[in-house]
Amino acid sequence: MSTRRHALALLAASPFLASCGARGPDPAAGWRAPGAGEADPRRFALAHAILAPSPHNTQSWEVAFDGASGMTLFCDLGRRLPFTDPIDRQITIGCGAFLELYRLAASSLGYAAEIAIFPEGEPAPRLDARPVAHVALLPQANSAPDPLFPHIAARRTNRNVYDERIPDDALLLRATSVTGGFPGAVQWTSALERVAALRDLVWRAFDRELRTRGAQEETYRWLRFGRGQVAERRDGLALEGPAIGVIKSLGMLDEEDFLDPHSFANQSAAKDWRRKAESAPAFVWLSSANDAPATRLGAGVAYARLNLAATALGLAMHPWSQALQEYGEMADLYAEAKRVLEAEDRTVQMLARVGYAEPVPASARRDAGDFVRA
Repeated sequence: MSTRRHALALLAASPFLASCGARGPDPAAGWRAPGAGEADPRRFALAHAILAPSPHNTQSWEVAFDGASGMTLFCDLGRRLPFTDPIDRQITIGCGAFLELYRLAASSLGYAAEIAIFPEGEPAPRLDARPVAHVALLPQANSAPDPLFPHIAARRTNRNVYDERIPDDALLLRATSVTGGFPGAVQWTSALERVAALRDLVWRAFDRELRTRGAQEETYRWLRFGRGQVAERRDGLALEGPAIGVIKSLGMLDEEDFLDPHSFANQSAAKDWRRKAESAPAFVWLSSANDAPATRLGAGVAYARLNLAATALGLAMHPWSQALQEYGEMADLYAEAKRVLEAEDRTVQMLARVGYAEPVPASARRDAGDFVRA
């Protein structure tokens, strides 16, 4: 007979995973031959762009097609993370990643993407209803596809425990060398002492978030329990395990259990995530001298290219950004992160662990058509 404790143990044992084999719409279908059969290059590019990373897998993008070659990108304002991302930094970075994958896909068809960012003005302090970017596709004679394009459908955010093997500096240099257009710095470290300090920092930031009710309430909104819910929603963070969906439907995995940092589920999950933090063999981060919305978009472009280059080189990556989140309860760790990364006078846009890990399945994605404004 299942007890509440056993039910919570199932939850704790279920890391954020992608769905597979669920009844109903296949949440990973978009990763297989994206854009196949599309005659309109904009829709082909869109099918690839929605495979970009986004915080909590919010997929906070909306597009409108205009004329024969135009696409306008908007932020889906209802898919932001107002507690943990109060100034929409991470959401804006996700928009930059979307634009880069759109551009890469267009280049594979022989089109140049002419991108005008914030054509109606930069938002402040948060994104608003104005466009994030307008993109026009222009035929380009004798163009060659960007070599990162073939890796879009293989890119993953890998949240597994990482191997002990340390990526050598030559590989990390190759991965970071593709982000040259970013108006900032892309740095990495595999030095044992510095990696140890970052492991400790990212773990303490994760634990702080686990104990911050507003952050946990926000995360709970984006949890998808069981294969059925993942298949239905096709976004967010999937929690899967034997009978998770059934247990949730019986009321045995309610929000208060998740919000209680001392619950059996959270204590077990914390132990599991601490192992993941402590397995990081190297870290990479992006920083900038200013924090303009355009710079955040540029960081998204750079991170998308970095993640694709890592994929091509057989490296796993996982953003670990709790220490970079700008809400009150995280302020001391945010300041510590800037000290550890020697970026006191800069804005750290992204921080990720990098190394080797067992592969993970694709995360859920909505249909490409779901992103197009009616």
